[in-house]
Amino acid sequence: MAIAGFQLRGLTLVGRGVPNAEVRFSEGLNVVSGPSDTGKTFIVQCIDYMLGGKDLPKPIPESERYESIRLSLSFSETGDEVVLDRSIRGGNFKLIDAGKAARTLSAKHSADDKDSVSQYLLGLSGLTGKKVRKNKQGATREVSFRDLARLILVDEETVISETSPMLTGQHITATAESAVFRLLLTGIDDGSLISSEDPKVAKGRQAGKIEMLDLLLDQTNGRMAEMQLAGDVQAWQDHLTQVETLYEAAQKELAIEQQNAALLEGKRRAELNGLRQLESRSGVLRELQRRFALLEQQYLSDLRRLESIAEAGSRLGQMNEERCPVCGAMAEHQAHEHQKAEAAPNDVAQSCLAEAAKIRALISDLHLTRADNDKEIVWLENQCELAKERVRAVAAQLTELLKPRVEVALFRLRESQATRDTYRRAVELNARANELQGLMIELRGQVSEKGLKLESARVRAHEAEVFSKEVESLLRAWHFPGLDRVTFSEDDQDIVISGRTRASHGKGVRAIAHAAFNLALLNFCLKFQMPHPGFVLIDSPLVVYREPDTDESGFSHDVKDAFYRSIAREFQVAQVIIFENDDPPLDMAKNANLIRFTGANNGRYGFIPVPIKADES
Repeated sequence: MAIAGFQLRGLTLVGRGVPNAEVRFSEGLNVVSGPSDTGKTFIVQCIDYMLGGKDLPKPIPESERYESIRLSLSFSETGDEVVLDRSIRGGNFKLIDAGKAARTLSAKHSADDKDSVSQYLLGLSGLTGKKVRKNKQGATREVSFRDLARLILVDEETVISETSPMLTGQHITATAESAVFRLLLTGIDDGSLISSEDPKVAKGRQAGKIEMLDLLLDQTNGRMAEMQLAGDVQAWQDHLTQVETLYEAAQKELAIEQQNAALLEGKRRAELNGLRQLESRSGVLRELQRRFALLEQQYLSDLRRLESIAEAGSRLGQMNEERCPVCGAMAEHQAHEHQKAEAAPNDVAQSCLAEAAKIRALISDLHLTRADNDKEIVWLENQCELAKERVRAVAAQLTELLKPRVEVALFRLRESQATRDTYRRAVELNARANELQGLMIELRGQVSEKGLKLESARVRAHEAEVFSKEVESLLRAWHFPGLDRVTFSEDDQDIVISGRTRASHGKGVRAIAHAAFNLALLNFCLKFQMPHPGFVLIDSPLVVYREPDTDESGFSHDVKDAFYRSIAREFQVAQVIIFENDDPPLDMAKNANLIRFTGANNGRYGFIPVPIKADES
């Protein structure tokens, strides 16, 4: 049954003026064998480098003229191939997909950068966006493809390590490494975890609270001391009660005096309003008198003009008409058509005299009106003086009698208020000091806050039970000597073979058990359709067996053959790549992809083509 993931199809070195160095892989078992110094370890380093590793492949003389590395990948579900291209000297990746524009993938993993090689490979492995916890408090981070690298790519030094195959041996990363292994076993990540506070941080925060409370308490006590109040807090409470009574009485007294003052102030405003009305009426009459004087002057002017007209009319009536008053013509030459009907001069004089008599009558009436106004003005002036006296009398009452009483009442109120505020502040400060003291006692009595204790991140034995059976099945198929039962150690986070931990064995057993661990995980994910990259690469799992450790004298020599045959049979739909010095059984060629380096002129010399030296004999 296929799982989501990918497989390696080929690794190619490209350079100028040199032939490409290439090795091709297929589905199922792949074995690259040959003596030392033929490039096997260099291939492993290149593959690790092309899967996002930060370490450059260690340079060898044969690789000096090569410039870039290309790793061909095949999707497990579709079989489509893509190529990752990267300079052998570092830098980012170029993703080449047939029929599509090339993409640049950054070499460094970032949760926010979706165009990184880590995110791309996680997507192929079905692990995009998965989170794992990274510490005991439950803080989480996104999975990086490098978290999976140790479980799918094992070099010749790691394979014999005493450290668990799932761990790097670094204490700071152990929590996340166990969480990654659990993720592959269960398919469930730690994204739902809510982290708790670090006990050290909580303890420091608690100490900071106590220090701050102590500072606030000292400040509060200092303020109470500055007030210099006698007695204890009970005496302060009694004084406060008394002062509040005095304060209420002063408030009432001041309210009464203010009410009396308001009555007098109302009376004063009423008198002022009456005074303003009298002054306004007096002003209006004075303005009328001024205008009446102007009118009288106008009457006299009109009277003099009428008298002049009347006298002129009388004089004209006494004169003989000799010449035309219009054109000056003599009487005998006058033409009367242009004359208009006009009154006689005597008639005009009489009319003017009659009009003058009317004006004299109006002047007489005006004199009477002005006389009446003068009388009213005098009366109004007397009334204004009386009103002013009344206003002054009310103002004197406000200033001389009521104002001192109001000031005394206000002084008593302010004095009682100041005393009340002092004792009230003292009582409040004492209550605050007691509250701060209580908080300090409570904090000092508490155990250092640890937050909610989360379950350990270590993989439990029951969680790895089915996985352990997969390891046992592989070891049994490899004819592992003295095999009884395989279990899982929660303390070591490693397998226990027949009651003995893997780390307690010699290097040969540790290497084979390490291979069993990684291959069993692949087989487990294959059977239960859990996310996994889809391949495992192991460097030198059997080489140490060539010279067994002293405690491995009973280690059967047919393990090597059984090892290869079992893997070829069990992993036909996945991919396993083994690098070994010794060749596998010759009859494995039909069931596996065998790549043999000879290190000599016969056959393929090694990974990188080298010129065949001529026979110097």
